[in-house]
Amino acid sequence: MVPIHKVVGVMACSFLLCLGLSNAAQAENAPAPSEAPKTITGELLCIAEGDYFVKMKDGKEVRMHADKTTQMIGQIKTGDSIEAKVNGQDHAMLIRQTQ
Repeated sequence: MVPIHKVVGVMACSFLLCLGLSNAAQAENAPAPSEAPKTITGELLCIAEGDYFVKMKDGKEVRMHADKTTQMIGQIKTGDSIEAKVNGQDHAMLIRQTQ
């Protein structure tokens, strides 16, 4: 007959092994961390269905998406000079009017 403390030890080790494997599987399926936020500055050309189109000082036009989670500072309208913090998925986290 096997002593009870050995059975409990084997069961505890098995439980911890399964727990560790499930965490490893979840980490493997998790999305990769997004890029660091970048700053976009320029003239706001237009706003269409939550997308903001900005012409940067180098002439390049960029699109970013804003929603209810985007922090808006100031009354932002077409033609304004703006600065925006944008994540790796082109989602604006903050948009503010500049002078």
